Amino acid sequence: MATNNKNTQPKNDKTWFDRLFASKRFTLIISLAAAVVLWMVVVTLQPNSEDFITGVPVDLETNSLAYTSQNLDIIDRPQTAVTVKVRGDGSTLAGLSASDIIVYPDYSTVTGPGTYTLNLEVRKSAGGLSSRNWEIDSITSEGTIELTFSQMSTKQLPINVNVSGAQPADGYYVDAQPVVVPDQVTIRGPEDEVSRVVRVEAAVTLEDELDRTQLIPNVPLVYLDENGEQVPADNLSADVSEVEVTVNVLKLAEVPLQLEFTGVPAGYDTSQLNATLSQSTIRVAGPTDQVDALEYITAGYVDLSQFTLGEPVTVDVMVPDGLRNVDDVQQVEVTFDTYGFTTRTVSIGADQIRAVNVPADTTVNITTTRLNNVTLVGLASELDALTEADIIAQVDASPENISVLKGQQSLLARIIVNNATSVFATGSYEVLCDIDTTGTAAGSLSGEVG
Repeated sequence: MATNNKNTQPKNDKTWFDRLFASKRFTLIISLAAAVVLWMVVVTLQPNSEDFITGVPVDLETNSLAYTSQNLDIIDRPQTAVTVKVRGDGSTLAGLSASDIIVYPDYSTVTGPGTYTLNLEVRKSAGGLSSRNWEIDSITSEGTIELTFSQMSTKQLPINVNVSGAQPADGYYVDAQPVVVPDQVTIRGPEDEVSRVVRVEAAVTLEDELDRTQLIPNVPLVYLDENGEQVPADNLSADVSEVEVTVNVLKLAEVPLQLEFTGVPAGYDTSQLNATLSQSTIRVAGPTDQVDALEYITAGYVDLSQFTLGEPVTVDVMVPDGLRNVDDVQQVEVTFDTYGFTTRTVSIGADQIRAVNVPADTTVNITTTRLNNVTLVGLASELDALTEADIIAQVDASPENISVLKGQQSLLARIIVNNATSVFATGSYEVLCDIDTTGTAAGSLSGEVG
């Protein structure tokens, strides 16, 4: 009988998990980790934990009405932070920060200007973590703050512009009055410091050659005392800290003056009046494109209906908007070389008084029988040759000139002189008309004598 020599191996029934926990090193690590976790759980759930929140700033604005109502303000505001001790649930304390706490001075002892040592108060911030699971214990660092208060004052001053370094190009000049926006500033601060400020200035330095207007934004303001020395602005506040400055750079040009006439009869040549201006040109300045396009300046208007032979006329110089009258010539005198001219007074009969532009549904009956004392001006030779038939009084009966539906109304008459080139009428003349706009009458009886 054969013998079996194979070694019989015992069967191992332990799993890898059993073998892992059989290791002393592994169990030591697991025990340590469990202890840490347990410690953390205990600390987190401990209801009476304490912590310290550092860097909590002292808020000087809280309850500031206590001193601002006395017209006081704090000078040289210090940037102060403290440490606050807190208690509560550990998990809650872990989420706290400086923004959850507000520290502020107790202003109840401030009664006027001076330096005070004030106690600091502390409470939860209204916008912070408001959980009931924590409370403020105390301020562990300095519990007081020293503040200086001063009586406040307000002053409004104009803003002056100081321009330096300007180099206008040839044919240009820099306006002496820069434009500043805004043009006033209101400053507020300690009474003794505000009283030192007598001038507010915006300084502008220009370097390049200038041929156009300069707009300089964000120019800071400087406060000056009566000696021109700068007043420190550390304790001053203002409604304006920067301004916009416009330095007008204008092109200069000498431009002829040109006289205009009104009340001129159709086709009348006013040059035969030989008008002469007391000044033939003026100097103006403005933007380059506007000056370059300028051919002349209107010296003013002469109304021939108000003309008096032999008398000069004063007219107003009319400089267009946007241009500067450099020499400030506001008026010039106009004289006329009317050698050989004279005046003649005539009467115009009813047959020569006529209505024009009468609407189809309107009747205009002229009731004035004669226009007397009509003054004519012109060369004596032409005036002497005129007959009554050469002179017409014309009434414009256009709808815009008629203001009655039916009845009497006076209308202005324009004097027309035929067969003469130098003669015109001066003065104002009215003709009485009987008007019917109701359309009941047929047509117009222009020139009918009433």
